[in-house]
Amino acid sequence: MVHETTRHTRDFTVISNRLLQHRHLGGVAIAVGCHMMSVAEGTSVTIRSLHERLGFSRQKIADALHALERYGYLRRTVIRTPGGRLVTETVVCHNPNARTPEAPTPKPPAPEPTPAPAPTPPPTTTTATATTPPAPPPATPPAPRTHRPLPPVPHPGFPARELLRAALHVLVTLRDTDPRLHCSEADAEHLTPGVAAWLERGASPETIRHALTTGLPTAPLHRPAALLAHRLATHLPPAPPRVPPPPTPRTPAPLQHCETCDTCFRAPPTTPCPTCDNPDTTPAAYVPAPVDAGSGPLSPGA
Repeated sequence: MVHETTRHTRDFTVISNRLLQHRHLGGVAIAVGCHMMSVAEGTSVTIRSLHERLGFSRQKIADALHALERYGYLRRTVIRTPGGRLVTETVVCHNPNARTPEAPTPKPPAPEPTPAPAPTPPPTTTTATATTPPAPPPATPPAPRTHRPLPPVPHPGFPARELLRAALHVLVTLRDTDPRLHCSEADAEHLTPGVAAWLERGASPETIRHALTTGLPTAPLHRPAALLAHRLATHLPPAPPRVPPPPTPRTPAPLQHCETCDTCFRAPPTTPCPTCDNPDTTPAAYVPAPVDAGSGPLSPGA
């Protein structure tokens, strides 16, 4: 085999032969590793995105990522974002065997020649002065630990007192389901409007309790109020549809009577007759005509 090489001046990536010719990594792992080394920082390298980009099955890509992580070409760490979301941070190591060169150890200096001892002067009486060691500096107290602000929560449109009281009751009773969901007074003041927004949208207390306590991690909760605030904001149910008010019944105009042409019509009072334009119209009183006994409906036996 003969190589035909051309010097690259742009759009290239330097990859070690240790990865390209690794004896214990398969072709899929080498391809995945080379692709991850060639993309820019911040590019999504989830199993789904790698499956759509490279065409390998998701199981093969998952096995390839585990193999790269086993041989030091990949590090994955689960971190928490400022918004309370858990994400996986992926670090691609281009040369996992590289080490920082240590500085050379300086040689010890050559011992100086010992001078000849000077003649001992005659002993003299001196007063020993006790030296007091300097006092240690005062210990600096540790700085108080400050928590990051809790994620924002939704607020109800009409924060009535009864609504906020019911929301606080739901929030306080969450510890009956999981003792880890114990909130301080400041946390409860922040979370109560979020629970009230759920109640305002028609969610029952049982529905809210199930949404906030189901699927919690088994690890200890360092700050349960942040988790509750995140769930109240991300799982907020939709607002119920607004029901339009019933239409107002339309009252028909009163009957008016024209004595000139003996016409009845519906219109406001003092309206001229539409037939003969007589301006002197009067309100008409509707009196049902008497029903003749002989012209009534026939009886079943007739």
